[in-house]
Amino acid sequence: MSRKRFSQEYRTYGEWLNAHPRESRYAKRIIRFHERFPGKSLKELKGLRVRDYDLSNNPWNDLSPEEKRERLLSLELLRAMRNGEHFSPKFRELGLSRDTAVKHLGLNLRKERGYWHINKTDRIEVEMMIYDREKGHISIPVANSVDRTRIARYHAYVRFAIEDNNPALLKRFEQMVVIDANGIRYRFETDLERLYEIKDAEEEPEFFEIYQS
Repeated sequence: MSRKRFSQEYRTYGEWLNAHPRESRYAKRIIRFHERFPGKSLKELKGLRVRDYDLSNNPWNDLSPEEKRERLLSLELLRAMRNGEHFSPKFRELGLSRDTAVKHLGLNLRKERGYWHINKTDRIEVEMMIYDREKGHISIPVANSVDRTRIARYHAYVRFAIEDNNPALLKRFEQMVVIDANGIRYRFETDLERLYEIKDAEEEPEFFEIYQS
């Protein structure tokens, strides 16, 4: 299947690039957009808006259900890249399109010398579940990768502590604070007996009925 014509005047992007000075603001914009969306025509690249090419700054609650699903998969892609996996095979494995991944990761994803790279940290918002010391089992809008990692590590240690009946594993989280996207502070539940109670409540049908409503 042949690639569609880049514009009426130029058959390919390469022809357009060779015919234009690359230092103008217009050219830099088209070059940057083509790097991120190589399948689009010149007309499509000219018409791109911020929302078309970068959803990474959109708050979690402003996303549609489908966009929320895409963001979760894109964050899995981001995590995999930080662990050394490559962009193209991983987004295909996750069932994402290239354009979708690029939109959700935004400027946290960049291309250098033909290879995609990811920033070490980001401020992409997503909803995550935590066990809060005062409110119990709740979901909060997490504002950045540092807190996402902190929460994921906490859940791993909760699992280890419960499996081994070892409250000492949770001591490292006693003074730790997470601040959500709205500026609200949360402290992790580190009382193992209380965590047993929360876990037991999660297994009750009444809990799921109330939580889902």
